[in-house]
Amino acid sequence: MSAASPSDGFSFKPYYWWFQAGGWSLFMAVNAGVVYISGNLTTAVIYWLIIAWLLCTGLTELLRWIIIRFHWLKLKSLQVVPRLFLAVSTLSAVMATLASVYEMMVNDDSKIDPGNWIKDLINYSLAFLIWSALYYLINTLENFRKAEIENLRWEALRNETELNRLKSQLNPHFMFNAMNVIRALVDENPAKSKDAITQLSGLLRNTLQFGKLKFVSLQQELDVVRNYLSLESARMEERLRIRWEIDPESESFEVPPLMLQTLVENCIKHGIAKIPEGGDVLIKTSLSENGLNIFLSNTGKYDASAKPESGFGLKNSIERLSLLYGNDATLTIRNSGNNTVITEVFIPKTRKS
Repeated sequence: MSAASPSDGFSFKPYYWWFQAGGWSLFMAVNAGVVYISGNLTTAVIYWLIIAWLLCTGLTELLRWIIIRFHWLKLKSLQVVPRLFLAVSTLSAVMATLASVYEMMVNDDSKIDPGNWIKDLINYSLAFLIWSALYYLINTLENFRKAEIENLRWEALRNETELNRLKSQLNPHFMFNAMNVIRALVDENPAKSKDAITQLSGLLRNTLQFGKLKFVSLQQELDVVRNYLSLESARMEERLRIRWEIDPESESFEVPPLMLQTLVENCIKHGIAKIPEGGDVLIKTSLSENGLNIFLSNTGKYDASAKPESGFGLKNSIERLSLLYGNDATLTIRNSGNNTVITEVFIPKTRKS
């Protein structure tokens, strides 16, 4: 499975100051429009809107500092609401009072107009409430997205660990079976056993290299399969008959390493090797629009009720395909007639992210 981390997607932080400046600019512009429509837009009002823009930006930065400093984002709704209500009320009262003081200074009044103060209080309360709601909504969405990404990363790590576990099973399993082949040859044909040892060393070199890879080309996998079948042919001689129908276009398709090899091994060990007269193996591949099709046919009979360890290659391959491709990949094995086992694999082009 690819170890690439999921995309972090959109992050609000780099754009915070743009939203902050733009939001308060929009609020002041709306207020200016309302005053203009009423015919009361003066230079003094424009100056106040500029001052108010700076004050509101500063006060909401203070509120943001309080929210972060005292971890309000981690509190439950029933704990947050009264705190925000108190903070919004305080900030709104400060802005309404400053607006009234400014108005007194401009108009040379001696006292605050209660009506204007209440009107300003409501106006700024709505603004601070909207700011708080948006800030909490955006942070909630960001935290949800981060949690989702973290879950995906943990799932990717878990899948990667499981894949490594499955791959680590393959080399000892393969080595054990290959050594059994050579052991049989030593007794039956010592000369051929020397060639078999040479072939085995090449095979082990390839499998060790494959252990570092998540995917290999089908051509590389087929090279390992051919070497393995050469070992088996040396032991079984005319009892093993192999036919290849490989689509040249499929050879560059990437597959999990040693998957096809373990399935072919399964065909021989649990099929042909048990038949005194031997049998046939057909290995066929074809490339479709959606992915790679692998077709294996061998003489024998598939026993679905057999113990799990008797079908190691099948079990291992099913688990690896599931981890790498989810439900998009398939592996099926069935009997065809009285003396043929069919194994079919589909590997999609798109891997599980």
